[in-house]
Amino acid sequence: MHLYGLIIGIAIVIGLNYFEKHQSIFPKKRLYFFEIGLIVAAIVGARAYHVIEQWDFYSRNPLLIPQTWNGGMAIYGGLIGGLLFAWVFVGRKSYLQLLDSITPILPLCQAIGRLGNYVNHENPIWWPEALGDLLIFFMINKFPKNPTAKYMIGYGIIRFITEFWRTDTWVYQGYKIGQIVSVVFILIGLRLIYRERRQIPQ
Repeated sequence: MHLYGLIIGIAIVIGLNYFEKHQSIFPKKRLYFFEIGLIVAAIVGARAYHVIEQWDFYSRNPLLIPQTWNGGMAIYGGLIGGLLFAWVFVGRKSYLQLLDSITPILPLCQAIGRLGNYVNHENPIWWPEALGDLLIFFMINKFPKNPTAKYMIGYGIIRFITEFWRTDTWVYQGYKIGQIVSVVFILIGLRLIYRERRQIPQ
């Protein structure tokens, strides 16, 4: 097994173990279907985002597209794929409750995953983002209210900043797509906090 795949596998196992202990939505049998679908959606999304990001290369080397074991998994693609799958699987009613049982552990999993970038020599800013992810992890677990909102805002800010130093990122008409997605994440997080505060009785 490639070391990159092993590191990603460890991150996934840690995330699933936490989720299984903290979720109260699914019975055991349905839980496994959800977890398998979530993993597949996240991997497909992560790879698709990366391939689109580096399309000039992959258009000339299409046989390399499925070779995920060599690296090339974009976290934003994985997050978007996972978020969409979760929405389809549970619908609107339980969606935020589901996310709140995942997001507290998610930044730790991402920090571990960044070690995979290091062993694959993929980009030089793996460690600032890993440290930022750890900061979000500790902040959410110290102040556990609104974990999804805190994650969206925290990671959105960190990724927006680190995108300035990334040279392998997706650029469209002069705009870095990663920064655009970061702004969307931040706005969603702020919206979640605003909505919760409106629901608290005065």
